Amino acid sequence: RAGTGKRGDTNGRSFDLVSNKEDGSEWIFRFRGTSLWVSYSTRKGAEDLGAINLTSKEARTLWNLIDELNLAGRRQGKRDAPEGTVMMRLRDPTDDKHELTEIYVARDKANDDEAVAAVAVYLGDLVRKYKNEEPNF
Repeated sequence: RAGTGKRGDTNGRSFDLVSNKEDGSEWIFRFRGTSLWVSYSTRKGAEDLGAINLTSKEARTLWNLIDELNLAGRRQGKRDAPEGTVMMRLRDPTDDKHELTEIYVARDKANDDEAVAAVAVYLGDLVRKYKNEEPNF
């Protein structure tokens, strides 16, 4: 029999960014390997923009920006700040489990944080390039 793993089982590093605003809109980015999945919602409805297959260079750039966030070295923060929240989650596989780091940044502080802003700008660039959509997060 070929293959002993579970079908569809993946064990890789992943990063999620969820940005929600006080107006109820929300953007969701999920990144693993070279694949970036994007969706957004407003009070009027939701749109799944689907997956983007990044080039190796784009994926390396995004992983480097994520590493510069130094999520493990940040305060966890709080969810649902009145002005909105940016949630970032990094999952790193280890030998026998996954290390999960999740932090929350109030939207008014996220724009002043150079590392968070750099990730957001690059994600926006990728969405414009591949999905011809103007992100508003």
